[in-house]
Amino acid sequence: MQALLDNLRALGWRRLSVLGGTGAMLLAALFFGLSFAVAPEYTPVYRDLSPGEASRVVESLEQAGFRVQTDSSGSMVSVPRDDIARARMELAGLGLPNDGTPGWELFDEQSGIGMNTFMQRVNRLRALEGELARSIQTIDGVDAARVHLVLPEREPFSRERPRPSASVIVRGRGSRSISTRQGQSIRALVAAAVPDLAPTMVTVLSASGETILGEEGEIGSEANLQTVRSGIEDRLRQRITEILTARVGAGNARVQVTVDLSSERQVLRQQSYDPAQRVVRSTETREETRDDSKAARGEVGVADDIPAALADGGGATNRNTSSMTNEIVNYEIGGSQSETVREPGEVEKVSVAVLVNGIYNVQPDGTVDYAERPADELQQLQALVQTAVGFDQQRGDNVSVVSLRFMDYSMDVGEPVTRSITQILADNLNNILRGLFALVLVAIVLFLGFRPALRQALAIQRPDDTEALPGASAATAALPATGAEGEEPGQAQQARPQLVGGTAQSMHHTGTILDPLPPGADDELVRIATVQGGVQRGWISTINELIEREPDDALKVVKGWLAEGA
Repeated sequence: MQALLDNLRALGWRRLSVLGGTGAMLLAALFFGLSFAVAPEYTPVYRDLSPGEASRVVESLEQAGFRVQTDSSGSMVSVPRDDIARARMELAGLGLPNDGTPGWELFDEQSGIGMNTFMQRVNRLRALEGELARSIQTIDGVDAARVHLVLPEREPFSRERPRPSASVIVRGRGSRSISTRQGQSIRALVAAAVPDLAPTMVTVLSASGETILGEEGEIGSEANLQTVRSGIEDRLRQRITEILTARVGAGNARVQVTVDLSSERQVLRQQSYDPAQRVVRSTETREETRDDSKAARGEVGVADDIPAALADGGGATNRNTSSMTNEIVNYEIGGSQSETVREPGEVEKVSVAVLVNGIYNVQPDGTVDYAERPADELQQLQALVQTAVGFDQQRGDNVSVVSLRFMDYSMDVGEPVTRSITQILADNLNNILRGLFALVLVAIVLFLGFRPALRQALAIQRPDDTEALPGASAATAALPATGAEGEEPGQAQQARPQLVGGTAQSMHHTGTILDPLPPGADDELVRIATVQGGVQRGWISTINELIEREPDDALKVVKGWLAEGA
């Protein structure tokens, strides 16, 4: 232990400070590098959680002893990859996550003590709404759902039972919208799960406030018109997309359909007559004959009042006879009468806008050129669209087909849409930092473990005091000017002072001075791998005698060499 302390003192405070700083930096780099290298890789357990549900999940996992991380939005909870299975099993045992909509488990947490009939009905309604919301969320494309049920009770002494109704609010996943077909599926699900609930009494709304399916009982209502309009638009959009996809390819056509519906009930009555269609309906004939006589002028008597059959013919008389025939013919004229009733919801106008992508041609050199679709092809596509929607020019329908380049176009023959370098670096920042720290750690270990590099980094230049040592001067002067056979004189002189001077200096520190070799000493050179040009055998013998005579001082010299890295 004392020898170690002596060696440390021999190094000096400058070398000790450099070694201490280097060791501290090495330990810090080793600590941070290992912390990044052995840091676990986190995997999401659940995504798109509400803040309240995410808080419950994090609290449960931390109480169970898991290391938990959340993203900046707080909607994703992650644990180390090795703990993902155990974490999900732990959450499943706790009934998490449930998205804040409890189901039939409400009755598991409550006992019958203190439970009245009203609370039981309320819990039953809540449980039924929660179970329906969970079932709706399993439909592809539905991100969240809320169900409201109205189950009225029959009033006392009432002959009619009130009809139940329901309303459902759904939100699509991402940018997807809920179609009419999905709305019909949701309506069928809710109607089948609630007793005595008719499908027409279920209203389905989107998160944006759009009525997907309304109550169909009220003809002409705004909700009913919105439902009919959405159904017609979806059906026409699907037809147009299918027929265009066969030509331009999947994803290369965008179709928008707008349908105007009538909102008023109209009754039209029309009556027409045809004079050419005349038929005798009835004929009435009347004949009238009149016969009368009068007395001659100037005679006064009762002869004028006697009928002609009873008169005796005496006297002069005036007789008048008249007849009249009257005929009435009634004709039936042919005609037609019609009555037209137009209910709300009839199509008044259809407008279609179609945007198709252009054509990408691969050139012989591998480049891709974009070209707009020709006008004759656009006319053919427009004719197909008009036929698909039942185009009626008198009704005012409008169909527009335009070819423009899509900004998000990507296919095998063209340049794919890739992420930028900044996005790639941001997504893999943790892995990059781990790799860099590992490389730095390996470089530091190699750098400090490589002996010449360490010596060059930590060596401090000292003044050459070889000439101040009398033993070294004498030893250096006693060396012959020539080296081994075939070597330059400077090579042997350059190599020997290193050994002799170092020995003389070390012996000087220990109180022993080497004397020059006597004349006629053995000047045979001994080949040593670490000494250029070799060493005279006489010096080796002298050092051996010195070691045998003063072993303690020789041991200190060797320790000094080891400490200096000689």
